[in-house]
Amino acid sequence: MTVRVRTGCLNGFSELIEELHGDAEKLITSVGIDYTRVKDENYFFPYLQFMELLELVATNLNCPDIGLKLALKQDQAILGPVAFLALSASDVRTALISVGQFLYHFTPAISLSLDEADHKQSYVCLDLSYLDIADCRQAVEHAVACTYHISHLITNDHVKARAVHFRHARMADQGTYEAIFHCPVKFNQARDAVVIDTDFLDFQLSSHNAQLHGLVSNYLSMVETEHNATTQANILPSKQARHLIKKLLPTGQLSRKIIAEKMNLHERALYRKLQVDGYTFEALVDEVRTAEVKNLLSQGSIPMSQIAGLLGYSEQSSFNRAFKRWFNMTPKQYLLANSH
Repeated sequence: MTVRVRTGCLNGFSELIEELHGDAEKLITSVGIDYTRVKDENYFFPYLQFMELLELVATNLNCPDIGLKLALKQDQAILGPVAFLALSASDVRTALISVGQFLYHFTPAISLSLDEADHKQSYVCLDLSYLDIADCRQAVEHAVACTYHISHLITNDHVKARAVHFRHARMADQGTYEAIFHCPVKFNQARDAVVIDTDFLDFQLSSHNAQLHGLVSNYLSMVETEHNATTQANILPSKQARHLIKKLLPTGQLSRKIIAEKMNLHERALYRKLQVDGYTFEALVDEVRTAEVKNLLSQGSIPMSQIAGLLGYSEQSSFNRAFKRWFNMTPKQYLLANSH
């Protein structure tokens, strides 16, 4: 299934590329996006083309913070009708939950969830792992920065972030990130998220309109059932499980039972469905881990102990044994073999 994105994701792109002395039309066309339709609100194109475009600009125009820069050029209008849910919500919590529920109207490639970890801090989490793409760092930074920036806009700059977390290694100068987010920015973390004070979730929005919020919610709900049915029909069980495994690895809370529950299946049903796709649960976990470790090792000098933790290993020795089984060499030998 081709995952598409609303053309609003390119709002401000041409202006930004002009500032960077590049050719926006040439760049957009080169990845297969129809340049003549980028102003058409009804135009959707593959999200992978958007990801490729960001990576192309980062490389060709030497702009490692292109995802962040583009986010600052944009506002809630990029979300299309979902923007009205954010603006008309009663408070920040309702806005985030509503946007997360209907974000697929912007793109099904990104999921947004709210984790109210405790009474002090909460996590606004962005997840692109359904794409099974190793390097989506620019797109992740764009999604996180958009979430932060739009939150600022709809709260009239009252949002207070405690920190911003990224799963990947730092790509631009640390000062660049902190100038944008105005808070500590940490890398090689368990998830991509904006960390906020839990109390802030109750902040009342001045643009609140209960009638509008209800109307938009009802309208978007009319197509939700159809969307979910189509999505589930086109996503293989092994792909759903892979997405959940990748998401849960850093938490240390990964098991066949938990994955089955999250897929609304009995463990035996999960076993049968994975078998049809040619997998066992253990083989799928190994496949996710080997892909993740390759990606993490390619990002630079992340401590091996931290990589072990991100893959769900509490002990370095267990990680080392698994690594030897996957690659028939130790992590140190692997790094030496792939250093050129």
